[in-house]
Amino acid sequence: MSKRLLIAGFFSLVFLALSAYLYSQEEKMVFNEGVEQYGSGNYKGAIKSWEKLVSSGFVSPDLYYNLGNAFFKEGEIPGAILYYEKALLIKPFNEDIRYNLEIARSYTVDSFETITEIFFIRWYKMISLLITSNFWALISLILFVCTLGLLLIYLFSGKLNIKKFSFIVALFLLLSSLIAISFSYQNKVITIEKRDAIIFTPVVTGKSSPDESGNDLFVIHEGTRVKIEDELGEWYEIRLSDGNVGWIRSEDARKI
Repeated sequence: MSKRLLIAGFFSLVFLALSAYLYSQEEKMVFNEGVEQYGSGNYKGAIKSWEKLVSSGFVSPDLYYNLGNAFFKEGEIPGAILYYEKALLIKPFNEDIRYNLEIARSYTVDSFETITEIFFIRWYKMISLLITSNFWALISLILFVCTLGLLLIYLFSGKLNIKKFSFIVALFLLLSSLIAISFSYQNKVITIEKRDAIIFTPVVTGKSSPDESGNDLFVIHEGTRVKIEDELGEWYEIRLSDGNVGWIRSEDARKI
């Protein structure tokens, strides 16, 4: 019986490995198909091919960047901004992505007085995006385990110098572990919970409540970036960069 289980397990692993390989090859084929279409000036075809990869869950800053370029070539500014923003989440220090995003933003109608973030909060967010949330969590776990090891040395060592050294380093590693887990949480908030969105409807009116009977508070246009504060049914409560808050239909925006 155990022999049969081993054989079944072996073939299952082979099947999974083969499936992963074929899936990877299929992704490459679809991506290259989009590259060919983009190169020949068929930007709509490139968008269609690349959005298949996005729908399948494929994540790549190059894919997002190329999609942004294709949307920009088609004159679809909201789509260009959406995918440049997605690419920038993964590569926050990439100058090409940042430059193209600024060019795309220059085509939008709205220009709000932005409430500027304190510089160290902005850097904190950018550092959290350097690696994935899971990798930050792994670093935090490793540092915490090292902290426990040093505390054991502190408790059982008979030499004063070693006790002092292990205690000081343990405190440093514990602090580093807490910082790493905070980076992990911040990365998750930005990339997974997706609280920011891009307006896709040409003209949108912000309401005082999540229904059409609410008072009109402001008017915004396609391409504007907003922060989603709350969701209720088919409505998003959004905050603009100038601090104004209102409700819009969820169909009017796409999350980054």
